[in-house]
Amino acid sequence: MVPSLQLDTQVAPGCTTLVISGECDQDDAQVLEQALTVVEDSPPVLIVDVSRLLFGDSVLLHFLLSAQRAQTAAGGRLEVRGPLAPAVERLLRETGTYEAFTVTGAGDAA
Repeated sequence: MVPSLQLDTQVAPGCTTLVISGECDQDDAQVLEQALTVVEDSPPVLIVDVSRLLFGDSVLLHFLLSAQRAQTAAGGRLEVRGPLAPAVERLLRETGTYEAFTVTGAGDAA
């Protein structure tokens, strides 16, 4: 059975962490669009933790780019926290967007 997308938001002073787990595909577009409301009200640092995400496609990429734009426009910053699943890292590298994000923990995958 494929794990469905799950989101968990953790708020701390000056930082919001959005943990995305399971798998993210076209069926999850609306869920991630709703998650962008977290980004709009985000404090200066938004961490998108994808360390528990097994798969992501263009929907994930669109979400990350939109979150990055929102954070930049608000004078904040976005951090993508790994380790990244091979499919997620491949998505970012093959689209040429890996370098557009601050990715932490990327080299920690086993």
